[in-house]
Amino acid sequence: MMRSLGKLAGVLLGMACAGLCAPAQAGKSDDTLRAALQIEIANLDTYYDSAGSVVVMTRHIWDALYYIDPETSELRPALAEAHKFIDESTLEIDLRKGVKFHDGHELTADDVVYTLNWIRNPQNKVRTITSTDWIGPVEKLDQYKVRINMAEPTALALRFLSVFPIYPAGTYDKNGVAAMNLNPIGTGPYRVATIEAGKRYVLKRFNEHYAQSPKGQASIENLIVRIVPEAGTQIAEMMSGGLDWIYMVSSDQAEQLKRNKNLAVESKPTSRMMYMVMDAAGRTGENSPFKKLLVRKAVSHAIDRQGIVSALVQGGAKVLNAFCFPQDFGCPSDVVKYNYDPKLAKTLLTEAGYPNGFSITVSAWRDRSYVEAIMGNLNAVGIKTTLNYSNLTPLRERWNKGELPLVYGSIGSQVDDVGNFTPEFFGKSERDLARDDEVAEWLRLANRSSDEAVRREYDYKALRKVASEAYALPLFSDNMNFVMSQSLSVVTDSGGAPHFYRAKWK
Repeated sequence: MMRSLGKLAGVLLGMACAGLCAPAQAGKSDDTLRAALQIEIANLDTYYDSAGSVVVMTRHIWDALYYIDPETSELRPALAEAHKFIDESTLEIDLRKGVKFHDGHELTADDVVYTLNWIRNPQNKVRTITSTDWIGPVEKLDQYKVRINMAEPTALALRFLSVFPIYPAGTYDKNGVAAMNLNPIGTGPYRVATIEAGKRYVLKRFNEHYAQSPKGQASIENLIVRIVPEAGTQIAEMMSGGLDWIYMVSSDQAEQLKRNKNLAVESKPTSRMMYMVMDAAGRTGENSPFKKLLVRKAVSHAIDRQGIVSALVQGGAKVLNAFCFPQDFGCPSDVVKYNYDPKLAKTLLTEAGYPNGFSITVSAWRDRSYVEAIMGNLNAVGIKTTLNYSNLTPLRERWNKGELPLVYGSIGSQVDDVGNFTPEFFGKSERDLARDDEVAEWLRLANRSSDEAVRREYDYKALRKVASEAYALPLFSDNMNFVMSQSLSVVTDSGGAPHFYRAKWK
C-alpha cells in the first residue's frame, strides 16, 4: 500500500510540474490559511469526541485554565491568573478578569464551576483524553475564584486542566451533547463563522481574545479547516494551491514532494514512543525467561533501534533510552543505555542459561513492519519468535490478565509529564509486568506531591531503575511529516499537532 501511495504521489507530482507548479499564493493573498485534517469529526465537542481532529480544533476555538506551550512544553496560566494548593487535595484558582466569550459575555467562576462539575459527573458520560476521576466537587468562592476539591492528591492537576476547555454555564441545557457541535462558543483565538458538520469549518480571528493569553493573538485572519481523509486528494490539492498545509504525510510521499519548489516539507519527532515491555514479574509463569535480568538485557542489546529508525520510521524519529519523552517533566537523561550489540546479546543469553536461545510470542496491535524487523533481530541472536498480531481491545484484555510475555506498543505523552502514563506500566496497575514495589512507590509519591523538586526526584529514581533493570525497552519516537506552502510557517507541538494561531505568512 505504501509503495502504491508513493507511486501516486510521483504521478501527481509529475502532473503538477507539467502545469500546476505556479506559486500557490492564494492563501497569503486573501489572508486565509487552508488546512486539511484526516480524521473525521463526529462532534466538535472534545468531551464527546476525542478524535485528533477535534483536539486540534478545540485549541483554536476554546481556552482552558492552563496551557502547555507547544514549543517549550512549559505549563503556563491561561484563563487562570494564579493558583494555590491549600493542602494536597484542595486547589484554589483565581481567574483572569475581562476574558470574553465569542458572543461577548464575560467569563466568570460560574462557567468554570459548571464545566468542571459537568465533566466529573459520570452520568454525563464524557470521553476525555485524560482522567477526570481526580476532580471532586468544584465550588465558586466569588465571581473570579473557584475551589477544586480533589478526590485524591494529584500532582498533575494543573497539566490535566490544560486539556479541559471551559464552556459557558448552561451549555448543555438546550441541545444536550450536540450543543457545541451546533453553536460552538469559546474564548479562544478563533471563533467559528460557518460549519459544514464533519466536512468544513470556517474560523475567523477573534479580535477580542484576551491580551494576556499565552497563545498570543492570531496573526492570520481566516482559517479554513477541511476533513480530507484521502492522502492522494490532500497531495493533489497542495500542489494545485487548494490547500496550504497538511500533515501525517508518509515518508515516501514526503520525499516526492520535496521536489516541488513551491512546497516546504518538514519532518519532526513526536512524543509518541514505541516500546517493548517484558514479563519481568513472571506473570505468564514461573519459567518465564524474562524473570532473568540477563535475558532482558539481551533483548535490549539485540534490537537494532537506529537501524529500524533509518530504514522504516525515517524523518525526525529518534532512538529513546529512558521510558519517557525528553521534553516531559520528570524524564531523566542519565539512564542506562543499551546499544545494538548482537554478539553481547548472545553472550548474555548463554550466561542466563539459554545458550541455544528460547521461543517466545511477541504481541502487537500496530506497526507490523517495525515489529517484524524487531522479530528478525531477536531471531538472529537465538530468540525464536512467533507473532500475535491482533486488535488492541482483545490484546489489552490478555495483557491485563498477565498472559503476554513480550508486548510491542506505543504511547503518547498528552500533557508532557511522565506522571500521566508511567503508573500504568510500573505502578502496580493491571498492565504492569514488572511489579517492582520500589518503583511503584516512587511513582506514587511523585504523583501525590505538588512540590516539583520532590516530584522530579522520585520520577528520576523510578525511571532510572526501570532502565537499569531493563523492565521495558523504549525503542524510538514516532515521526511526523508536514507539507505546507513555502510562504507559510506553522508551529506544531511535541505530538505533531498544529497550532495555527501561531502561524504566520513569510
